[in-house]
Amino acid sequence: MIELIASNSTPDSIRRKLEEVLKLMLLVWARESFVISTLSNGAHGVDKTVVVKSDSGEFGFRIHGSKPVVVAAIEPETPAESSGLEVGDIIISVNGVQVLDKHHTEVVKIAHDGCEKLELQVARTIGVLMHEQLEPPSQPIFSGYLWRQSGQAKGAPNSKKWVRRWFSLRPDNCLYYYKTEDDSQPVGAMIMAKHTVDLCPVDVGKPFAFKVDAGEGIPMYVAADSDELANRWLQLLRQAASQDNQWLDKSARCLYQSPTNIQRPDCFGYLLKLGSRWCGWSKRYCVLKDACLYFYQDANSKSAFGMTCLHGYKVASMSANASGKKNSFEIIPPETKLRHYFFCTESEMDKKRWISALEYSIDRWIKSG
Repeated sequence: MIELIASNSTPDSIRRKLEEVLKLMLLVWARESFVISTLSNGAHGVDKTVVVKSDSGEFGFRIHGSKPVVVAAIEPETPAESSGLEVGDIIISVNGVQVLDKHHTEVVKIAHDGCEKLELQVARTIGVLMHEQLEPPSQPIFSGYLWRQSGQAKGAPNSKKWVRRWFSLRPDNCLYYYKTEDDSQPVGAMIMAKHTVDLCPVDVGKPFAFKVDAGEGIPMYVAADSDELANRWLQLLRQAASQDNQWLDKSARCLYQSPTNIQRPDCFGYLLKLGSRWCGWSKRYCVLKDACLYFYQDANSKSAFGMTCLHGYKVASMSANASGKKNSFEIIPPETKLRHYFFCTESEMDKKRWISALEYSIDRWIKSG
């Protein structure tokens, strides 16, 4: 049974009770879908049947929760990604075994018993719970293949190799780059605000090359296939760099708001955050919104004392042996010059909640840009 929410309940207890209500609603909805599918011989209810095959035994996705379990993360370039499985899918059955009533460990065991093939009946939640996902993503301003210099060191741009990447400049004035045109997950992103874009001398190693530089850290060297394409990219990137960034302005305004005044956060709650020294863990109240993490002294703070933008970052669970703390995870930067973050939660379930929210928030910001 779900306990009634008293007027004097703490924010954390209210959040837990609301999560229980949402979980129960999802379970009822998924049960209804399964019953309809059974009675109608699969014609309705179950949104999709996904087959995931793996010769190595690694399928490339993670689940969290119990009764029901939900797909929490999908690794790029894995069987799960190519199968059509999506984050947020409720798993109704695994290889013909109904798992709506199963605990997390039971579902994992059933999946492992399936050896190299998993047939999953799933119910899609992303369109039900997140209306904005039904809206088509905005079209890029300009896209195309460019040569990117990899592993460049500042001051020695012609000492590294060039790799071909798909670049996309989007209406949020951010430049994303992918391994190929068909990839949905970028390998990097650059906010163009306050950047300079200049042509490079011929000795840089490629013709039609130009440099994108923020003035600090390591610039990015890229090259087009023709003078016409290089000039087109120069024009559009300079235009993007000169425009005000509405997303940055909005994020800056959130810095001066209390945690409760940030509308529709992706996640919130207390985290232990590792400082610059490995032994310096500090308890912080954190609010996640649009792939930005805001730090507060506590839940009653009037404004944040700091924030970090996590665009292009990846999230990974950590073992207690690696971090020295139970229920820890790391947020890994796309480039070594950017800061690496380490966090710890009070419980394993809370860690899964944060990891799922971070992965969704970062991925959603990329798709909706």
